[in-house]
Amino acid sequence: MRKLFLAILLLASCAVYSQETTSVVLTHVRLEGNKITKPSVIFRELLFEEGDTIRLCDFEMKMKMSRENLLNTTVFNFVDFDIADDPEVAGGKILTIKMVERWYLWPIPYLHYADRYVMSWLSGGDIRRMSYGFNMEWKNLWGLLHKLDMTVILGYNQKYSMTYNIPYLTGRQRLGLEASVGYLRDREVAYATRNDRVQYFKAEHGCPHEAFYVYLKPYLRLGHRNRLFFLARYDDNFYADTLTSLNHTFGNELDERFRYVTLSMIFKNDYRDDQNYPLDGHYLELELTKVGVGAFSHEPDLFYGKVTADWYTPVRGRFYWASNITAKMSANDDAPYFLSKGLGYGNDYVRTYDLYAVDALDFAIVKNNLKFEIIRPVTKNIKFIKNERFGKIHLALYANVFFDFGYSWNVKIPDDTASRLANKWLYGTGVGLDFVTYYDLVFRLEYGLNGLGETGFFIHLVAPI
Repeated sequence: MRKLFLAILLLASCAVYSQETTSVVLTHVRLEGNKITKPSVIFRELLFEEGDTIRLCDFEMKMKMSRENLLNTTVFNFVDFDIADDPEVAGGKILTIKMVERWYLWPIPYLHYADRYVMSWLSGGDIRRMSYGFNMEWKNLWGLLHKLDMTVILGYNQKYSMTYNIPYLTGRQRLGLEASVGYLRDREVAYATRNDRVQYFKAEHGCPHEAFYVYLKPYLRLGHRNRLFFLARYDDNFYADTLTSLNHTFGNELDERFRYVTLSMIFKNDYRDDQNYPLDGHYLELELTKVGVGAFSHEPDLFYGKVTADWYTPVRGRFYWASNITAKMSANDDAPYFLSKGLGYGNDYVRTYDLYAVDALDFAIVKNNLKFEIIRPVTKNIKFIKNERFGKIHLALYANVFFDFGYSWNVKIPDDTASRLANKWLYGTGVGLDFVTYYDLVFRLEYGLNGLGETGFFIHLVAPI
């Protein structure tokens, strides 16, 4: 019994000794470079606090994730952590967080093509289908991550809107709110998809589409990497009766005005190392949306669920792998054309099919990328620019090989058209080049082959996955 007691005492002593020698005491957290951003915002993103005793094996991981949290607020260009011994405390450490803030007020000139993608716009052969104006974006107002976005667009299609985002409404910094209001007028409107290509109607005089919208989007932050969004949106659309005559499924033939309420719930789980161009981590988004709640006559009735899952991992050396799965399923067999956007809109497309679209309420897509790092992420200083917000930049260059496939089902094909893509498997493969630099800029060039045997060159301004 005495030997057993001594053995237990020895093990306990070793555990205590191990804990003492493999832990750090974080005595001070110092901030440098946050000329505008409030300290409370920065401390909210850290996985530790002053006075914490942290195991050494956990401290490195927590610093890495805290740095990612700060960069993903999109208000810093650079964030670096420096650790030094505290001479006044045995085993104590002082952490200095050095930040380079971004320039927050951007009156950005706005040029927009009247189509879904750059190449589909260029294929139209009429460069006059261009809208122009400005988008004023003011990030990090009051140093509290508030964001104001004002848009004035003139020219071919017109839009006037304002959005305000408050990430922290309460002292616990968990509840946020985004609100937006806007008005738009379109001279050209997509009224049908025929032979897998979107058809547009252009009015000789006036605008065949006018719309007003307003929405509120409260959201709850669950920990550091999870957010739950609730959306309540009101849309009031007027469409010229010509659109209904061109496509009887465009909307409700009994009315040219479509008023409806949309309710959505969206959950986001974001463990990407960089939201702009991730190389490691994962992302999950779950969405439930109900369009039309019976508040107005002739209101659309549509309910769907959507899941998006991304996975990123370093392979070896300069090689990286990325995969995406996106699936959408609807409880409805059909919907008005203007609410039937499926494959070929936003990020929901199989690469190399940029010129095509499928009005699918139900679809699934899988995207895959193998990247090679041609130029590792590097930081450069432009000597003749003294302001660190602009003179200190980072850049990287990646070559990639991609293979995508997708499928749509329950697509109703009108009698007056045909489709080679609806209710069928789609395949696309090719090679690409991605240039990544500061202020979330990505310039992507791709050349690929699709399942129709067509080849093409494509341009995009967002990350491939």
